[in-house]
Amino acid sequence: MGGEERPSPRELLEKIRVEEEMARKKELGQLKIFLGYAAGTGKTYAMLQAAGELEKQNIDVVAGYVEPHARPETTALLEGLEQLPFLMVDYKGVKIREFDLDAALKRHPKVILVDELAHTNIQGCRHSKRYQDIEELLEHGINVYTTVNIQHLESLNDNVASITSIMVRETIPDRVFDRASQVKLVDIEPEELIERMKEGKIYQGVQAQRALQNFFTRDKLTALREIALRRMADRVNHLAEEEKKIFGAGEYSTGEHVLTCISPAPSNAKVIRTAARLAYAFHAEFTALYVETRYLQNADEKVKKRRDENMRLARSLGAKVATVNGEDVSRQIAEYAKVSNVTKIVMGRTAHRILFGQTRKTLVESLNQYAPNLDVYVIPDLQSGIGQRPYTIIKAGKFLQGMKGTDFWIMLGMMAVSTTGGSLLAHFQMTEANIIMAYLLGVMLTAIFTQGYVCSVLASLLSVILFNYFFTVPVHSLQVYDASYPVTFAMMFTVSLLTSWNMSKIQKQNEENAKRAYRTEILLVNSKKLRRAKSRQQVSDDLAVQIQKLMQFTVIIYMKKDGVIQMPSIYLRGGIENGGEESLRADYTSRAEQAVVKWVFENGHRAGCTTHTLPNAKAIYLPVMEDDKVSAVVGMVLEERREIAVFEYNLISAMLDEAALVLERIQKMEDLTKSISEHTLHH
Repeated sequence: MGGEERPSPRELLEKIRVEEEMARKKELGQLKIFLGYAAGTGKTYAMLQAAGELEKQNIDVVAGYVEPHARPETTALLEGLEQLPFLMVDYKGVKIREFDLDAALKRHPKVILVDELAHTNIQGCRHSKRYQDIEELLEHGINVYTTVNIQHLESLNDNVASITSIMVRETIPDRVFDRASQVKLVDIEPEELIERMKEGKIYQGVQAQRALQNFFTRDKLTALREIALRRMADRVNHLAEEEKKIFGAGEYSTGEHVLTCISPAPSNAKVIRTAARLAYAFHAEFTALYVETRYLQNADEKVKKRRDENMRLARSLGAKVATVNGEDVSRQIAEYAKVSNVTKIVMGRTAHRILFGQTRKTLVESLNQYAPNLDVYVIPDLQSGIGQRPYTIIKAGKFLQGMKGTDFWIMLGMMAVSTTGGSLLAHFQMTEANIIMAYLLGVMLTAIFTQGYVCSVLASLLSVILFNYFFTVPVHSLQVYDASYPVTFAMMFTVSLLTSWNMSKIQKQNEENAKRAYRTEILLVNSKKLRRAKSRQQVSDDLAVQIQKLMQFTVIIYMKKDGVIQMPSIYLRGGIENGGEESLRADYTSRAEQAVVKWVFENGHRAGCTTHTLPNAKAIYLPVMEDDKVSAVVGMVLEERREIAVFEYNLISAMLDEAALVLERIQKMEDLTKSISEHTLHH
């Protein structure tokens, strides 16, 4: 029978997924990117030339936003081309020109030109980044021509910084670049580009002189050009592999799975970008793992903010972000890698130093013990890098964080009880070993009934001092006559410290287990309740109750019935007195908030507070959807506009997925009932 092997079920599923994705892409607008390796290469000029060719073919093309570069050749090409008016946004008393997304959607041309893909929008625009504006245009079936420089690709950010000594802040996710149906590299020799700069065709005056001395040097431009050419070649190879999946040639999947880790370290961004490039090169699945320890839980807000930024970076580069809890980070990584069939791990290495300058065992060395068969790629980081500050998880003051006001008094009480017990034992002529055991018991109880390590360490030290003062000769003095006592004190302190440390560790682990069990219980209860729900209101009530059990938010839920958005159900946090409910209801359902809700229903993406879309909203709004159909929108009012932690966000997402299935079932029942009623009336 020809000897050909039949594709496995996994390969067939992958082929179906790719074909469905390609079919969906055909329904969307097409993106064409004009790519350059530096300012002045002629990206905008080439884009306008292409637009002129489209006009000659009677294709409806409009200039949505073209950056006014004050270059005569570019301005000449704009003449005669329909231009949408700028959106004028007031920012600190100054009117700023921005792309008018709503005007573009209303005009709905066949092709629209939107310059500067990596541009950051002024506060007050719907989206924080221009590439998000373009994504919305594509979702509405509008073809887009745009421009970008190679240094704005997120995965290449570190490479560019190492060449230019400048960290580019305005970046775009690589997925935006890779989804483009066409990318045209607008190439020019570095010498010609430098000559154009000298002639004042790119920048003028002092700005041009500064650029020639810093960014526009021959070696830097040559390196950037090479990066652009290499990235274009990688893109061609990637597209060729995608075609093989569709048309049946070659392997459907390489079987590679790249894992990297998320931490608050400033160098972590470099590690994530390196892992993303590796995953892209191997056509591999890409996962970013965050191991949450108690130290990171108690870290200050700056550290948590850096961690959240690195999580967002990983997502923007196409990673699936997973979260696990545990104190032994290397063991957690190894266990996750085994369960998830990870083949390659990309790690960072920093020179951590403890006392006296010695270097401790690295995470990579520990990981090799638990998973010796994995390929581990180490990204060295022996210096802070451009614009980065040294990284510390816990500052000196943070050592005291988590300790309750009563903990110190509990510790003193335990030491007083131990001293009293020791006095009774001494009165009955008991040995010093028994008295030491009384103090060890006090240290252990201190570790159990207090938070953190501070009181436990103090109790260990204080127990030695009290034993010396009250029970060694000469009594009521910190001096000792017997030469063996210093050894006794050292042993006593060591045993006390280890006892307190282990008890505190067990206590913390019990707290984490209890928290995990509570979260699991919430998911199970949510699933059971939703399955029993017979109406949309029941789904709304049950969903809000479970979310508030988890996070104590004010929850606003909008349902859609027969294509119409219903009045929202509002579940206030903690209850409202003295008629305050009505004022809050009006606040949370204002025109501006409902506009965000409408956008989420129409686009199926989250929006609102802490997101990059309509971030000035009072709440974050998440779609409840199944098969690209949004059946409800859940809003949550975030306290102090603080982002939802990754683990909690994943739980809420799981709840919404469950709710989507139930709402779909309810809709089918309603459709069936309606069909039966119409059939009965007809007969």
